[in-house]
Amino acid sequence: MKKQLILGFLALSSTGIFAQELPQPSPKAVVEQRIGLTDTKLTYWRPSAKGRDIYTEVVPVGTHWRMGANGSTLLELSTEATAGKFSIPAGTYSLSLIPNDGEWTLVVNTDIKGWGIYEYTADKDVARISAPVEEGEFVESMTLYWDNLSTDGGDLIVAWGKLRARYSFEVPTAKLAKANLEKAVSDPNAAWTVWRNAARYASDQGMPEAEKWAAKACELKADNWYVHYLYAQILAKNSKTKDAMKAAQASLKAGQADAKANGKSFSNEEDVQKLIGSLK
Repeated sequence: MKKQLILGFLALSSTGIFAQELPQPSPKAVVEQRIGLTDTKLTYWRPSAKGRDIYTEVVPVGTHWRMGANGSTLLELSTEATAGKFSIPAGTYSLSLIPNDGEWTLVVNTDIKGWGIYEYTADKDVARISAPVEEGEFVESMTLYWDNLSTDGGDLIVAWGKLRARYSFEVPTAKLAKANLEKAVSDPNAAWTVWRNAARYASDQGMPEAEKWAAKACELKADNWYVHYLYAQILAKNSKTKDAMKAAQASLKAGQADAKANGKSFSNEEDVQKLIGSLK
């Protein structure tokens, strides 16, 4: 009977029922960041200095390091990106580091199954990006994060100890946005708000489609003051002053009519009048 109980306990243990989740000295971190229209995800494990001289005891200068602990550091990109002279297609990549004196080289590689760099082969590299080393406040646990974000890119920061490096990535936000807009306005049932939003974005980005998209918004929603106002601004920007004046006057008329119907004053009349004045 005792033997049967022991065998039963061993069987249960082998199935994982008694498996214990224990803390790791280098905990896992996941950083998700949207840059423009590109979704990025960093997955890595964070070793700590623990009083050691990092760049002699842990990561000697000039060695190829997996840039973390326990496994490969991974970067996921939902769209293509550019880093330095390198074009990186959408996908998942392993990141590793070669910390030289005064300069660190970030290695982007397609092998994501290897355990760190132990099965690394250079023929799978898609980019090797070098950046100068900077000094700053001491960072106990290795940290990866995005900084200096804009709609078109950001800097990937690698920091540990008093040293860090930044790697600039650019994403094709304008191209992606234009494709999204063209898809939206190609819908024969697209609402007037779709055309308005498309025209506004296109105008802000200096896209030539702004004028025709604003004209379509006016056609679909002639009683809305703002679409005429936007159209007037775009026409004025394109040096079509006479047409811009007509659009601005249509904006004023639509705004006043709507306000009167609701027993209110036209709250944006001053803005429209200012535009009209600038066109005289």
